[in-house]
Amino acid sequence: MNLYKRVRYSMTLKTILHVAAMNSPHNALSVMFYRLRGTRIGRDVGIGTGTFIEESRPHLVTIEDGVNIGPKAIIVAHDSSYHCIRDSFPILFGKVLIKSKAYVGAGAIILPGVTVGWGSIVAAGAVVTKDVDDGAIVAGVPAKAISTVEESLARPEYSNVSELQASMGRIPKTP
Repeated sequence: MNLYKRVRYSMTLKTILHVAAMNSPHNALSVMFYRLRGTRIGRDVGIGTGTFIEESRPHLVTIEDGVNIGPKAIIVAHDSSYHCIRDSFPILFGKVLIKSKAYVGAGAIILPGVTVGWGSIVAAGAVVTKDVDDGAIVAGVPAKAISTVEESLARPEYSNVSELQASMGRIPKTP
């Protein structure tokens, strides 16, 4: 098989895997297809239907254990917006890391070069342009810190919920 056919076959296969991952009715299939494309995905990860994870450079995206991503979220590791305006500008690439136990809401957008911290929450529809601290809750366009998970769980209406989650090991117990 000549080089052209190998490249064309490889690109076609990656496109098929990408479409299958985005439209899979079952989470385990989505995760499997994204892994086959080259995205690093940990254990117990939930990926919502219609989620778009970097098509051209999937190896730049790492999703650690226990992360949940809502439906139709977008995670990109490249930015060609300036290149479209003027060819002399380069296409920018940046690694995306979503740390363990983080939650990315439905329709949220994670841009290149961003790290989403351990146990943090990205609200639905947020556009994350900068790193998110561990345990932070971010919302808006562009996303800004609005609270922390610890502060939110300290509210009276969540007192029983936080005890239950701490006993299940989902959040660290506070001293």
